[in-house]
Amino acid sequence: MAWRRRDAMVKNLAEGLLKTGALQFGTFTLPDGRDTPYYINLHALPSFPGAYSAVVDALAGVIRQKVPKAGAVCAVSFQGLFFAAPVAIALKRPLLYTKGIREPGGKSVEGEVRPDWRVVAVNDLAESGESILAAAEAVTDEGGELRDAVVLIDRLEGAREKLHKKGIALHAVVDVIELGDALLSMDLISESDIKAITRSVGRAGQVRRK
Repeated sequence: MAWRRRDAMVKNLAEGLLKTGALQFGTFTLPDGRDTPYYINLHALPSFPGAYSAVVDALAGVIRQKVPKAGAVCAVSFQGLFFAAPVAIALKRPLLYTKGIREPGGKSVEGEVRPDWRVVAVNDLAESGESILAAAEAVTDEGGELRDAVVLIDRLEGAREKLHKKGIALHAVVDVIELGDALLSMDLISESDIKAITRSVGRAGQVRRK
């Protein structure tokens, strides 16, 4: 059954992220000053081939299912390159990446952009959606079209709604609540952890909407 395969996939990802330290629980302060009961840091994930491969396979699988006609894969800034590059290889698609800033007289997208390409953005997380919107604008400026974004984890902080208003569909492998539920079902976190995540998502959503 498809739901059983997805359940197994989510549990495998959740356990891998927890064991590699990419997903941590406790008390953390985000760069914008907000406190959060969980922390996601995927920078070191490539050092763990098993977990890294599972993430790349999951991202590629979402693109095959949701954006099968994608002509190119675009990494959202340098952080997205960790995931977009192997995904592009797996899908045999050209790779682009946005630099985040436009150099005077230069381009904000590295790589060739063709007018007939349907470009899909790839990133690790979806938070506010601002970085994905910037990538879409950069691709559009170069003559391409970016109407889809695929991320590993949706933090449920308003990105989906913001992107939808701009005509961009967000496709997440999992969201933070799904990860929490999967870990709870395997007794890897406590009830208090999942309740803290739910409260945090609610607070973040209120902040993003203001």
